[in-house]
Amino acid sequence: MDQLFIWQLNILPFLQTLSDILTAAIAITSFSLFIYALTFKLHDRLTISFTILLFCMVLVFGSDAFVAAVRDKSILEILLRIDWIGIILLPAVYFNFSDALLTFTGKPSRGRRRVLSIITYIISVLFLCFLPTRLLVGEVVIKQNLSPYLQRNLLIEIFTIYFILVMVLAWYNMLRAVSRTVTHTSRRRMIYLVIGAIGPVVGSFPFLLFGSEFASKNLFLFWILAVATNIIVGVLSIVMTYAVSFFGFPWPDRVIKSRLFRWIMRGPATASLTLGATTLVKRFGDLFGLDLSLVVILVMVGVIVLFEYMVILFAPLWERIFFSGSDREDLEIIRSVEERMLTQKDLNQFLEMILAAICDRVQAKGAFLTILEKDSFGTILTIGKTSIRGKKFERELIQFLTSQSELPKQMNWKKILLINLFRTDPKGDKRIIGVIGVNGLKRTIEDEYHKALNRLASRAAMALNDRHQQEELLNSMEIFTPQVSMIQTLLAAGRYDRKDALSEELPLNKAEVNQWVKDALSHLWGGPKLSQSPLLQMSVIQKTITENGNGNAINSLRELLRTAIQQLRPAGERQYTNEWILYNLLDLRFIEGMRVKDIARRLSLSEADLYRKQRIAVAAVADYLINIEMESRSG
Repeated sequence: MDQLFIWQLNILPFLQTLSDILTAAIAITSFSLFIYALTFKLHDRLTISFTILLFCMVLVFGSDAFVAAVRDKSILEILLRIDWIGIILLPAVYFNFSDALLTFTGKPSRGRRRVLSIITYIISVLFLCFLPTRLLVGEVVIKQNLSPYLQRNLLIEIFTIYFILVMVLAWYNMLRAVSRTVTHTSRRRMIYLVIGAIGPVVGSFPFLLFGSEFASKNLFLFWILAVATNIIVGVLSIVMTYAVSFFGFPWPDRVIKSRLFRWIMRGPATASLTLGATTLVKRFGDLFGLDLSLVVILVMVGVIVLFEYMVILFAPLWERIFFSGSDREDLEIIRSVEERMLTQKDLNQFLEMILAAICDRVQAKGAFLTILEKDSFGTILTIGKTSIRGKKFERELIQFLTSQSELPKQMNWKKILLINLFRTDPKGDKRIIGVIGVNGLKRTIEDEYHKALNRLASRAAMALNDRHQQEELLNSMEIFTPQVSMIQTLLAAGRYDRKDALSEELPLNKAEVNQWVKDALSHLWGGPKLSQSPLLQMSVIQKTITENGNGNAINSLRELLRTAIQQLRPAGERQYTNEWILYNLLDLRFIEGMRVKDIARRLSLSEADLYRKQRIAVAAVADYLINIEMESRSG
C-alpha cells in the first residue's frame, strides 16, 4: 500500500502537467470555435445562445490556463474570479440553449420555459453580485499537488444545488427535442448535438470540486478525473460545434464538415500541439535544471511548420475519403475548374506573349490584336508601334472585313498584315472572333514564316475560344447561384423542422433579394436573369397570375419592378436634382437602357458615385418587394 501511495505521488506532477496542457488546449479550442461561431450566416436564438455558451467556456478554461503559469496571489485571485464568472453564467446560458433547441424542433414555449429562462438569468446575476463580497468564494488557496482555487464559502453549496437543478431541467428539454425528431438523419444529428452538449457540464465538474474534501483526500483520483474530463470536453466541444453548424450555415453537409475540419486543424490543433510540446520541453528542463530556452523556440517553430505542412499535404486526401463520398468525381471536376480557369488577365498576358512572339519571328515593329464582340471590336491589345488610331480605324477595319466574301487566314490591308482568328460554332460554321495586325514588316514574309504565324494565330484563337466558353459557363453559374442559394436555405431550415422545407414561400434574405433585384433589372426587357429569377416564386406574383387567369409570371415580375421604381419618383415634373437622383438613375439605367457613362454625365456624377447610388436605389426597390411580399403572405 505504501509503495502504491509513493507511486501515485510520483505520477501526480505528470498528471497535473497533462491536465494543464489539456486545459490550455481546450481554452484555445473554445476560443477558436467561438470565433468560428461568430461567422455563422444564420443568426437565430439557437446559434446566438450557442455562441454565448462558447464564450462562457472561454472564460472558464482561458482563465484556468493562465492560472497554471501565474504565481502572484493578487493576479491569481483576479483570474479565478473571471473563471467563476463563466461558471456562474453557464447554467442560465445552458438552459436558454436547450429551450432554443426545443423551440427549433417545433415546440415553442407557451410562457413557462421563457419565464424559467429569465429566472435562471436573474439568479445567475445575483450570484455574480455575491462574487466580489466573498460570500460565494473567498481568498486564494494554494496547496501542493492542487491547482490554486478560491476558498469555498457560505453560498457555494446553494450554487451547486442551483447548478445541478438547472442542468437537469436543460437536459429534460434536450431529451424532449430528441424525441420530437422523426427521421433517422435528423435524430442522428440531434443526438450528436445533445451528446456534444455534455461537454460544458463535464468541463465545469473539476472546478466545483476544488476546495472540497474529495479533492484533498483523493488527489490521484481527482487528477485522473481532471485529465479525463478535459479530453472529453475537447472532443465534445468539437462535436457540438459540428452539430450546431448545420443551423448556422445554409451549406451542404460535406461543405460544413470540410470547413470545420480545416478550421480545427489549422487553428486549435496546431496551437494546442505547439503549446503541449513547448510545455513538456520547458518542464523537462526545469526538472533537470537545464536551460532549454533555445530548444523551446526550435520545437515551437518545428511543430507549427511540420503540422501545417501535414495539413496541406494530407487534408485534401482526408476530405476526399471522409467527406466527398459518391460525389467525389463531381467535386474533383469542380475543384479543377479554378486551377484551369482562364481569367481576362490571364488571357491578356497570353495574347501579349503571342504578339511579342510574332514580332520577334518576323522582325516587325509592332502588332495589335482586336477581339470581335457583337459586330464591333471590344478589347484591343497592342505591342510595339502600331497603326491603331481610334474609332475611325476600327470602323474602317470592320468595313473591310465585312466587305470580303470570304476571309482567308492572312490578308494585307493598308500595309498591315492581317491574320484572322476563327472559331467553330455549334453548327460547324467558322466565325471570326478576332484579328491580329502586324505593322512595319522589314521584309517579305516567306512561306515558313507564314506557317509559324498561322500556328501562333491558332493558339491565340484557341485561347479566345476557351475564354468564350468559360464566359458562357460563368453566366450560367451566375444565373444558377441564386437558385442554389434558395435551395440551401430551405435545406438549412428543414434539417430539424421539416415543415420549413415543405414551405412554398420564398425565404426572404435582404442581401439575396438585393442581388436578385439587380439581376432582374439588368435583364428587364428580356434575358435569363429575369426569366429564371427566384423572384418569380414570390407569392404576390403567383397571386397575380391566379387572379389574371392565364397571366405571365415574367411580365408580372417586370411590371412589379417598374411599379417599385415608380414608388421612388417624387411628386411633380421630372427634374435632375438630388431629390430625383435615385429614380432618375433606375429609370435611365434599366427602363431606358442608357449607358453608364451617359447617365453619369446626365446626372453630373462620377461613375464610382453612380454605382454607390445605384446600390442604394436597388436596395430601395428590394425593400418595396419585401414589404409587399410580407403583406401578401399575411393577407
